[in-house]
Amino acid sequence: MQRVDGYRLRALRWRMLLLAALAVVAGAAAALWSVEPVSGTPSSCLYSGGGQAFRIDSFEGDLERELHLQTQVLAATNRLFPTDEEFALPALKVGSERRESSNATLPTQLLHAIGWIESSNTQAHKDVPYGKIGPALITFDCGYGIMQVTSTIDNDGGLPSRYEALVGSHFAYNIAAGAGILAEKWNEDYFPVVGESDPDFIESWYFALWAYNGWAWINHPGNQIYDPGRRPYDCDPDQSDWFEYPYQEKVLGCVLNPPFVNGQRLWEPHPVVLPDIPSLTVPGGALDPDLFWRRLDQVRERMSLPLPLQALPAAFSEGGSNPDRAALLGSPEAGEVARELELSSDELTQRGARLTIRNVGSGLLAWRVIDAPSWLEVGVQAGVALGSGYDFAPGRQDSVIPISAAAGGVPEGSHRGEIVLELHYPDGEPERLSIAISLDKRGAAFYEAGRPQS
Repeated sequence: MQRVDGYRLRALRWRMLLLAALAVVAGAAAALWSVEPVSGTPSSCLYSGGGQAFRIDSFEGDLERELHLQTQVLAATNRLFPTDEEFALPALKVGSERRESSNATLPTQLLHAIGWIESSNTQAHKDVPYGKIGPALITFDCGYGIMQVTSTIDNDGGLPSRYEALVGSHFAYNIAAGAGILAEKWNEDYFPVVGESDPDFIESWYFALWAYNGWAWINHPGNQIYDPGRRPYDCDPDQSDWFEYPYQEKVLGCVLNPPFVNGQRLWEPHPVVLPDIPSLTVPGGALDPDLFWRRLDQVRERMSLPLPLQALPAAFSEGGSNPDRAALLGSPEAGEVARELELSSDELTQRGARLTIRNVGSGLLAWRVIDAPSWLEVGVQAGVALGSGYDFAPGRQDSVIPISAAAGGVPEGSHRGEIVLELHYPDGEPERLSIAISLDKRGAAFYEAGRPQS
């Protein structure tokens, strides 16, 4: 079944609006106003590295999003990758003194709602069916996957780092990265706070959510494009009011009014007390638009808000407070990989060669290319191979790396090199494999040295 959802297109449009606003503030040229959904990998990532987006394959979860929702529960409570320096949840600054607490956790509903607003809680491109492997979701502004991880990815034109490869290819690492970014926004001492920085209250995350999408005028609740008397955002399928709310209020609206899939809410609603915009945006108020522009050096002092008296601490969502981590991540195991490829001129220039990665275990086996000869082009730089364990998936699926000649062509003669892969596991050290590549070629177009370099 091919996935078709309008949320992704609306998310793209919203990001375009945000980027255009940022470009105006920065004095940059606004040249990204197409509203058509992307059909593949973006040609350039102007705001994150400047190069082309990485070529990454990913796996799409189930229609009901249970795989992703349960993973978000683990990420919110730092039970996903607690010992991984790149993907563990940072300790949160809590209380009036803002002291770090390793026991503090995120409200699970926030990760559910962010994932829905950003991507409809999907990891792969919209053309990839549920339970299948295909190109990762990468939006026009180079946001990756479920949580639309953008600012921590450096699209520099080379090969992806471990962090970049896992964020783009594996749903669990993507969710963990998004949770980490939200926690870092919460911990940033520049941004305003609500009450005494108690993370158990959804309302306390208002400014961190704002910053997650961009600390920009487009997300100011007093922006003139928004009705000051607006009702809470509703996560219904229509979404006709998508442009009538700042980002953080869309997220909080989805906490209050979760979306339906197949007639069922994806998670249980939680009451949220939103700021009283009309009273707070008056001259001198905490959310006075003039103060936002004129007092950027006093954001915390000027804009912080009290915790509403009616606020209730968040409870775990319907996804359950104790998901089975082993079942969600599985125990991937690499099958036999060809250790040597002999390429013919015809294979390289016409059909291309293919390197197959198989997962004979369960869950997802994540991999990335860490080195390749400059005269070869690897069509996919990172991805996942599907094993057993996911009942909604049709069965095991191999990951395939297309190999072809680099843009400049290959000169006549004999060529020897190797492709080096790195295999990643949820627990344990990564594994490296070297695949010898040999080619004897005659009569080829001359190779332009160094173009491109992998």
